[in-house]
Amino acid sequence: MNAKNNDRNDAFTVQTNVRGPWRKYLDELAPIRPDLHRYCCKLTGNVWDGEDLLQDALIKVFSLLGKIDADLTQPRAYLIRTVTNLWIDRQRRLAREFAHMELERSAEPNPVVDSSMGKEVDDAVSSLMQNLHPQERAAVVMKDVLDLSLDETASMLKTTVGAVKSALKRGRDRLNDLQKKAHFSAPSREMVQRFTDALANTDLDTLREICELHVTVELVGGAELDSFNDSSTFFEHAHFVWPEAGFGENPRWEVAEYEGETLVLGFRTMNGVEGLNEVHRLEVLDNKITRIRCYCWCPDTLRTIGKHFGVDKVEHPLRTYRSPSPPGKE
Repeated sequence: MNAKNNDRNDAFTVQTNVRGPWRKYLDELAPIRPDLHRYCCKLTGNVWDGEDLLQDALIKVFSLLGKIDADLTQPRAYLIRTVTNLWIDRQRRLAREFAHMELERSAEPNPVVDSSMGKEVDDAVSSLMQNLHPQERAAVVMKDVLDLSLDETASMLKTTVGAVKSALKRGRDRLNDLQKKAHFSAPSREMVQRFTDALANTDLDTLREICELHVTVELVGGAELDSFNDSSTFFEHAHFVWPEAGFGENPRWEVAEYEGETLVLGFRTMNGVEGLNEVHRLEVLDNKITRIRCYCWCPDTLRTIGKHFGVDKVEHPLRTYRSPSPPGKE
């Protein structure tokens, strides 16, 4: 079978069968999401990376439901363990990549590669990991943020209670020192203001001008669109009002600074009260917007940002962690 024919298969027909379980999965996890979100933000050091870590963990665990024959139980514990392992693995990978870069930087222009290089890399990684202490950080956050017992924390980290006690003693002193801002290719305030004005005026011509043809629009935790043409409905529906589904009235947007990054804050009015409804983050390359991340289905992140600016999210029972289901699509 050639590649062209191989692409014509029925693999994606399972989408109609997966859509309902995915939405049920998100709905059932809603009560524990705030705790998981706080945990992820404390681990990563900022709200944006925390949201990304949580989204990755949700997808990973959902995919496991279809892979493992044994029934998974205790969703909260399983997700905490998954989040922790994902984060620790990333820290180790970053440490190893950094160690390689450090070795390359200090090497001769044309170094002779020998077997000792592997040991040097391992030594460099070990040295860096002594400063990163991902398990110490995880232990502190599990105990102080999630209020897990020493036994529960040891079980999550697959270690002993004694090791957890030692990690807590060392980690509490380091936790605040590890707070960091998210790495993000932030645009200029002028570009963000231009985007905001065009969005507010439904000015598709300007949006098309300032966006790459293949701009990615991601509704974090929801749909992802891969071109301006596919994303046009996202821009057109920015003013869409549907109170029954959580889309309040009087949509408006303003530009704001948060931890050195220029954001777009979107507001709506629900039951006579205006609140923070969404946050847009833009990535720019060569003065063109290449990526738009819209945090509209991330109540915990919106709550964090809203608290910073002294506003609240528009609360509504249907405005939770996912978009509403179209009729007949549940």
